[in-house]
Amino acid sequence: MKWETLKEKIYYWDGAWLDIYVLNASREDWKKWIEYVNNKFELSFYHGENRSEEKQISFEAVSDLWDGKTEFTNDATIKLDKMSIKCNFFDDAEIENFFDPGEVESIEDHNKLINYMIEMSRIIGKTVIMTPENRPELVYISANNGETKINLY
Repeated sequence: MKWETLKEKIYYWDGAWLDIYVLNASREDWKKWIEYVNNKFELSFYHGENRSEEKQISFEAVSDLWDGKTEFTNDATIKLDKMSIKCNFFDDAEIENFFDPGEVESIEDHNKLINYMIEMSRIIGKTVIMTPENRPELVYISANNGETKINLY
């Protein structure tokens, strides 16, 4: 696929983010994803209860929010070279990451995102999709067990 087509159809800037989802996730899926990003990427985790920036995501802190043990929210930013993938831990039933499509500036950046999605899919054992912001029904890219599919609308 040509970079110009990807930029025009997927990575254009219209003021909205792009989302990366694992739908119908379990806490075990979250644990696998957290272990993957903690071990593979430079990241920052805002631990809401401690009001601190940490270099590893705390599954316990995230679970405490889901379980209602705390009201303090957490978020993470994963560095994928010059791109930033963000996560807010809203719901334990879906893993949602989001990023600024303007940070995807080349076919190499696109390939890094695809590799991230493929690895997530392999580690979790579920399909990973990229969609427009808050539109999981409109799948631009899907990765499942090493295979990817691109839909240009």
